[in-house]
Amino acid sequence: MRRFAAVLLILSTCFGSSLFAQADTTKYKERWAAVNQEIWGWKLPAFANHKVPAEYANESSVILARHATIEADSKKKMSWAMLGARRNWYYNSTVRELVKINDKAALDEYSQLNFRQFKKLNRWISATATTFVGARIIKPDGTVRNVSIDESVVLRTDKNDLERKLAIGDLQVGDLLDYYVRTEEFSLDQREPERLIFVFGDDHPILSYSIHCDIGDKYAVEYRSMNKAPDAKQSTNEDKDCILDIALQNLPAVPTGFWMSSLRDLPAFRINVLAGSKEHTGRAMGEVVRNVPMKDIVTQAWGHLGSGPGDAVIEQQMSKMLHDYDKHFARLPTDSLIYLVYYMFRFNFYYNQVDGDLDVGEGRNHSELKSFPYLNALDNLYRHFGILPDFVVISSRYGPDVQQVMSSDDLVPALMIRGDKPLFITNDNMFTYPGYVPGYLEGQPAIEILNNHTKKREQVDLSTLAPLSTAAENLHKEDLQVKLADDMQLLRIKRKTTLTGRMKVDEQLHLLNFEDYYEYERNALRVEKSIVDQLKKARKNKNVSEDYETALKKARASLKDRFKEEVSGEFEEDPKEMITWKVENPGIRNYAPDLVYSTEFTMDNLLQRAGNNFLLNIGKIVNSPLKLTPSQRTRKVDVYMPYARTLDCSVNVAIPAGFTVVGADKLNKTVENDCGSLTTTAQLQGNQLVIHFKRVYRHNTETSDKWNQLLAIIDAASDFAGQKVLLKKG
Repeated sequence: MRRFAAVLLILSTCFGSSLFAQADTTKYKERWAAVNQEIWGWKLPAFANHKVPAEYANESSVILARHATIEADSKKKMSWAMLGARRNWYYNSTVRELVKINDKAALDEYSQLNFRQFKKLNRWISATATTFVGARIIKPDGTVRNVSIDESVVLRTDKNDLERKLAIGDLQVGDLLDYYVRTEEFSLDQREPERLIFVFGDDHPILSYSIHCDIGDKYAVEYRSMNKAPDAKQSTNEDKDCILDIALQNLPAVPTGFWMSSLRDLPAFRINVLAGSKEHTGRAMGEVVRNVPMKDIVTQAWGHLGSGPGDAVIEQQMSKMLHDYDKHFARLPTDSLIYLVYYMFRFNFYYNQVDGDLDVGEGRNHSELKSFPYLNALDNLYRHFGILPDFVVISSRYGPDVQQVMSSDDLVPALMIRGDKPLFITNDNMFTYPGYVPGYLEGQPAIEILNNHTKKREQVDLSTLAPLSTAAENLHKEDLQVKLADDMQLLRIKRKTTLTGRMKVDEQLHLLNFEDYYEYERNALRVEKSIVDQLKKARKNKNVSEDYETALKKARASLKDRFKEEVSGEFEEDPKEMITWKVENPGIRNYAPDLVYSTEFTMDNLLQRAGNNFLLNIGKIVNSPLKLTPSQRTRKVDVYMPYARTLDCSVNVAIPAGFTVVGADKLNKTVENDCGSLTTTAQLQGNQLVIHFKRVYRHNTETSDKWNQLLAIIDAASDFAGQKVLLKKG
């Protein structure tokens, strides 16, 4: 009997690897059948309603019912591996939805369901997540076709993860789709806190949305209703479980994916399910807290700080690097020292670290270091050199309002160095430098984390705000030289692009080449030993130089495709040929902050022959406008744009000999209002047609009553995108 129990424990521990290779095992199918029977047997009146109200007849799809359940429980059992009693932790989440399919767009959206069938949640203690998906199609005549799990196929698999796709065959316009996703998690040890947010809104209208939570008394619970959502009904059952129920009806469609902050504008319900002791979670088992106080969150964030075991080593290492740069570096003015210390710190932790796989391609640009320890180590280093920042946390504009946060995970850490104008230091990405505040943090309260437990305050100061950037500071500038190719079939375009402020981040991550910015920083910081020296220590038995050069060569070769993707994104079609591409300035230093690159390429769909004449689609050369769906043109929620910004585009078109331009006068237009402006001008200068296009969004946020003003700018840009001029022969 004891041997049998030990085998069961081993099987549980290996669950993440053994079942990944056997997605169609009998046990999985048996459990899927049981889950199917349970969920299709729910007695929820909302799922019996198959009628769509007349007001939603023209919607692409209508969600007739959506119901979510959260269940958490635990029990003690003998762990033979640990020779003692241990607690197993179970957590299930289920979402079931009934949708009416009204058009082809909805059919495409719901015709397949992707899901992670198995996922191992950690490396050594057994913790697994298994997902079950079920679906059935309800035809207009009431007949039901159940979709079998056998109709799913594997998309991706590795030792810790298996992803599948379930095709919903025979789904047609006019049908109802009733489907669910159930995830069951199991752990032999305390699980990480489960932090859930349910937003009462969707791109499609929802007739009924309900949530039911059943949390065992060995868990602690924190919950909050946000943005005028009704309070959850709290009760207990005979097992002393915490029961929470909340429901809303008749929710109109909202543009959740378009310039919107759903967690600021829509009703929502949040719940944190915390497993383990009070020392582990900050809450006693069975404790239920409604509306977590802000001071608790600040204290929680404070807990992420402190002197780490490697701080002394870091200080010694960085001091040597700084001394090698300039033995008198400590005498530098404070402003200069702030930047120098940061650049050396960034180089050491982001650029000069090497993995065994020699990742030096685009993926390297997306390297991430956890912000709390990264900035905490930087804070300690600054203090070592006499610079005293404040450690602050800031809520994202796309997350809960700072008054409604429920965890330090809702807050982004930053350092703030006080002065005439506070200098913020964030860890947004590996190219960030002091003074850069990401758009999602702009204008939000910066809350100082107290460094002394004895100074805890009941009131948290929300008066200090992260700065707002202006439209002029976030500039996308284009200078284009356009001429017809010799065969009069293609356009040849020389282009110089300058991106400033927040406009440059995406393209830095996409276009910068590790080899180039590594050497750029190594030379700037006078670092003698290159990364190859680090590699020799990491890979003693291989030809490091050869392997590294091969990886660098592959990364360099990928640049052509990356620049081609950038051009395709701007012009909404692929270039015929990429001729040249070059980054002229990476924009990773405060004294040279702009990302500047040049490209030359040909395009073949912007010029159409009309007899002896040519039609030039000048609008598509200049401007790639937003494309709004009919439902997005009406808006009753506030507008959250990424940041204030400017697009400034100048185009010089060389007019071929023997041709004149017709229609240039139609390109002059101005729209200006409180939200921004759009100005387009065109004039002939000798044999050049010179066009200037400038679009400005003045603010990062607009109230819903300003939507029509923004719409006027969007529509003017769309109109211009369709403009053409005639190159007339003779």
